[in-house]
Amino acid sequence: MNEFIKLLLKKRFAEGAQQMDWIKQGVHYVVPKNILGLLSWEEIEIRASGEKNIDVEKLKKITDYCNGDGDSKYIQRFWRVLENMSDELKQAYLKFVWGRQRLPVDMTNLDYRHSIYLLSDTNDGDKSLPESHTCFFQLDLPCYSTDEICEQRITTAITFCGEIDTDYGANNIADEDGDNEY
Repeated sequence: MNEFIKLLLKKRFAEGAQQMDWIKQGVHYVVPKNILGLLSWEEIEIRASGEKNIDVEKLKKITDYCNGDGDSKYIQRFWRVLENMSDELKQAYLKFVWGRQRLPVDMTNLDYRHSIYLLSDTNDGDKSLPESHTCFFQLDLPCYSTDEICEQRITTAITFCGEIDTDYGANNIADEDGDNEY
């Protein structure tokens, strides 16, 4: 009977061995095994998920502009507003536009870049909210007339549009059965 219990326990304790090996391989992909013991948990967290504080200058370096350029007064207004935001709002901006709250430590190997599409200034941009396309890491930015309006509209968008898709948006509400009502 004791032999049976020992074998049963051995089998049960080994059930997740393959999954644990896969997790170890993933960790060692981000943090090489030979330096893992030299890092604190905070340093490992930064390597795995990025800095908590968003460096706007790093974001600028990986930004492309559509329908305008970095010297546009509207783009400059956007950067001033973003730089003056709290770290929490900067993280919310990244989630709004990218679906992630942190920038990676090594941004040289990104598959795509942050882009800002400047909307035409012929419409009444002050009444519009910015839109994002998380699949493309893109912000559609209306032409706001002041920094204050820009800040208010961006803050409203990133605060109230926290989901990265429109599954349960205002025009697409799920009913009690989980079916979508339009």
